[in-house]
Amino acid sequence: MTWSGLTEGYLLGMFGWLAGLVALFVILLKLRRRWKEKPQRKRLANCGLSLWLLIALCTLLELGFAIFYDSTDSFNLSNVSQKWFRKYAEPSEKVLVFKSEEGVVYRDNQTFPKSIPEGQQHACFLGDSFTYGHGVNRVEDRFSNRVRSRLEQEAPGAWIVTNLAKPGTDLQWAEAILKNLFDDGLRVDRAIYTICLNDIESFRPAHGEYYQGHWRAGSNFFLFRDTYFFNLLYFRIEQFRRPEVQSYYDFVQEFYNGEPWTKMTAKIHAMNELCHSHNCQLEIAIFPFLHNLGPDYQFGFAHEKLEEFCVQEHIPVVDLLPVLQPHTQAGLVVSRFDAHPNETAHRYAAEAIYDQLFEP
Repeated sequence: MTWSGLTEGYLLGMFGWLAGLVALFVILLKLRRRWKEKPQRKRLANCGLSLWLLIALCTLLELGFAIFYDSTDSFNLSNVSQKWFRKYAEPSEKVLVFKSEEGVVYRDNQTFPKSIPEGQQHACFLGDSFTYGHGVNRVEDRFSNRVRSRLEQEAPGAWIVTNLAKPGTDLQWAEAILKNLFDDGLRVDRAIYTICLNDIESFRPAHGEYYQGHWRAGSNFFLFRDTYFFNLLYFRIEQFRRPEVQSYYDFVQEFYNGEPWTKMTAKIHAMNELCHSHNCQLEIAIFPFLHNLGPDYQFGFAHEKLEEFCVQEHIPVVDLLPVLQPHTQAGLVVSRFDAHPNETAHRYAAEAIYDQLFEP
C-alpha cells in the first residue's frame, strides 16, 4: 500500500518518529521549567532544545523530499527515484501472461490485445527503460504512444500499437518476448526494437558485475537506507566518488570495436530471422546517449555501424542522432542526474519514427 508513492512502512515509521519528537519536545520544556533555578541543568535542557530544533529541521527537510520531490536517476538507485516509479509508473502497469506461464509486466494505458481484427495491423514496441518511459510521468507522452495517436489521426482504426518495454532489459529479453508472442499465436506485424547504445554491454564477459558492486547495494545505515533526502544525498555523493560510475560510458564505447559487437549483431540477425519466419517485420530505432550530445559526441561511429548493419540485414532503421542533436539546447534529458529522454525528446523521436517508418 502506498500514498503518493510513499510506502506504508515509511508512513508508519515517520508517524512514530514525529510522535517521538513531540514527546521529546514536551519533556525538554518541562525539564527546563523544573531546572529554572539550576543554571547548569538549565543549560543542559537548552542544549537539548537546540539539538531538538536541528533534528526537527532535518525532519522537515526529509518530509519535503518525501512528499513533494519527484524525480528519477539514471540507474533508479535512490528511494526518491523508486518512489517515482510507484507513483507514476506502477499504476499503469499491466501483466501479459503467456501459455508457457512466463509473463511480462508492461506499462501502458491500454491492454495488450490477444487477437487482431481483420483489416488492422499490429505494431509492437520493444526495448528497455528508454522505451518504457523512465522519468516520463504520463504514458501518453512516450514516443510509442505519440506514434499511436498520430496513426489514429491519420488512419483511424487501421493500427493497433502496443508497448512491451521493460527497464533493464536487452536484446536477449526482446527475442524471448517475441518467441513467446509467436508461440502463443499472437500476431505482430511490425516489431520495433529501440536500441540504446549500452544494450551492447550485455554481450561482454561477466555482464552484470558492474551493477552488483557495493555502490549499488547502498548503505546499511538506516539514515541513508530508509529516508528520501539523506538517501538521495548518499547516492549523489557515490556517483561522483566512484570511478566506475565516472568511466561507465568510456568502456561502453570500447565494446563496439570488440567481441560484444560481433555477438550483438548475431543476436539482431537471429531476431530478424525469427520475425521473418512469422511474417513480422523487425524495425529498429537507435537512440543516442543524450547527456553528451554536441560537437564532441563520441558515439557517432556506433550509430554508423548499427545503421550499416541494419541496411545489410534489410531491417528498416531510424537513427535518432541527427533528429535529436539539433535540439540539444532545448533540454532532452529528464534531469542532470537522469540521462533518459524527457517528454521533449520523446516528441521528436515519435515524429521521426512516424515519418520514417509509418508515413504512407
